[in-house]
Amino acid sequence: MADKGGIQLLPETRKSIVVTTPGENKIIYFGIAVLAIVLAVYGGVWWYGNRLDQQLDAANTALVNLENERNLQTEGALLTLSQQMKTATQIVKNHTYWSQGLSKIEAALQNKVQFVNFSGQTEDSTFRFEAVTDSYSTLARQLAAFVADDAVQDITLDNVSIQTTGKLDVTAHVKFKPEKFLKMELK
Repeated sequence: MADKGGIQLLPETRKSIVVTTPGENKIIYFGIAVLAIVLAVYGGVWWYGNRLDQQLDAANTALVNLENERNLQTEGALLTLSQQMKTATQIVKNHTYWSQGLSKIEAALQNKVQFVNFSGQTEDSTFRFEAVTDSYSTLARQLAAFVADDAVQDITLDNVSIQTTGKLDVTAHVKFKPEKFLKMELK
């Protein structure tokens, strides 16, 4: 096509002109760098996930092995024993020690006072006694001895009568604090 109608518009030899713009490949390099970073992060997450899966499998295997080693009959017996021990502990904790209360009464008893009848009730925290004594002053000392004990809450003198021998018949109720009167202090 160089020659058209006798006129030559283009020369026969052509030169190639190369135009380069500075920085035209930066976008390509940046894209490649971002792609490399994304692939590296993906590879790291994949490796970490595989490692966690292996640890999970090892833990599951250990758990299954431990589950297979359990003895369900022994575990049931131990649970029953634990419940029985709790019940026994509660019974011992709430046990009333009348010997504790009787020793307090014995310690407070005056020499010239004789019990004729004695009864105690834990439900209303009282004990009732009938006694014989030689005088009103001995009776007063006896009542004062009971009141002096911090386990005694109140004393009610029900009846005082004089026998033909000159001795006094006494009937009284003593209200006590069960936590101090009937409970053994554990050391």
